[in-house]
Amino acid sequence: MHLTYSDQLILSSVRVHPTAADLVTLDALIPLIDDWDYLSRTIIERGIGPLFFKKLSILSNAAFIPEVAKSNLQQAYFRTLSRSMVLYDAFRRVADAFTLNHIQVVALKGIHLAEWLYVDIGLRQFSDIDLLVKQEDGEQCLNILTELGFVQSGDEVSHLISEKIGIIHYPAMVRSDVSVEIHIDLHHRRKAYSLDVNKIIGNSVSLLVNHIPMQVMELHDLLIYLCIHLDKHFAGGEVQFTSFSDITNLLDVHATEIDWQKLESSCKEYNCVDNVYKYLLIAAEYFNAPISAAVTEKYSGCLTAADKELFNRYLNGFRKKVYGATTHLKNIAEIKDIGEKLRYLLKVIFPSRKFMTGSYPMKYPSLYWLYYPSRHWKGLKGLWRMVWKPL
Repeated sequence: MHLTYSDQLILSSVRVHPTAADLVTLDALIPLIDDWDYLSRTIIERGIGPLFFKKLSILSNAAFIPEVAKSNLQQAYFRTLSRSMVLYDAFRRVADAFTLNHIQVVALKGIHLAEWLYVDIGLRQFSDIDLLVKQEDGEQCLNILTELGFVQSGDEVSHLISEKIGIIHYPAMVRSDVSVEIHIDLHHRRKAYSLDVNKIIGNSVSLLVNHIPMQVMELHDLLIYLCIHLDKHFAGGEVQFTSFSDITNLLDVHATEIDWQKLESSCKEYNCVDNVYKYLLIAAEYFNAPISAAVTEKYSGCLTAADKELFNRYLNGFRKKVYGATTHLKNIAEIKDIGEKLRYLLKVIFPSRKFMTGSYPMKYPSLYWLYYPSRHWKGLKGLWRMVWKPL
């Protein structure tokens, strides 16, 4: 499939530690870009902007890039840096509180990777703090966060979904502009794969990240989890290229530490071989991640032509339109009890005053019920598009 110069530049920008070949490629591509306004916006939207910006000082053709585009890339870097500083400061307080209460917490995604993998916390975008705990510790974690001034987000419908469909993470706990998600699982139970949370927590290792002691996933569990997390978004229609960057850089930086037999064994145990190796092969094919020819040949069947086509569509900005009606129908189908199905349906069709006033701008909140027809009409339109205009 044809990759544009912009596509190639994005794919060649993800490495934290670029090779000489990466830099030669980037230098050769820069003069070929004819729309830097588009490219700078696109690369920032893909989450790669800060990574490309940090390479400009070592690229001889950087002078070809318009100053406006350079400024946009610089701003993306500093926004990421300032946001990361806020989140690490909040995490320090949260981690201290959990430690005082003898709760084992494993840091997930950005709060772990931004410094440990990317070295510079301005390079890896993340918007909230994701933490994994044992199921029996979940409610206590929410209570501790409440004591720290956090307030649980969500509404009665989202809480009902969690109650009846199964919790991956509780509704986010929010304080000021900081959001903390407490995970007690790592994927939806609809999936065929089954990551063992207690085993993964037991395998976790201690690290000092951004001067904060934290528990993080063991390397092979981490690689599996990053692929499984990406699988949810890849299949769901919305992909952040940050996930591909995480996998590529993990393979790149820790290539000598990966035991491929151990990884394969864990994938078989978690029933996720096809899901994991699909994204490893994408990382190898599109991002030049260091994966041996033996591995790529053995698992070549995990990456189909349809997967490649979808990846290219994501690269070019594709996002699948997700209709609320689809999610609600799936959730209702999973609820076994007829009474609970009806309760769920009523909550969706006639949500509470709190939900309505938070969802619709209204001058007189006491008249929230007047907005039900608008909600119903929107839902019917979504259902119509879902049935007659599938993507």
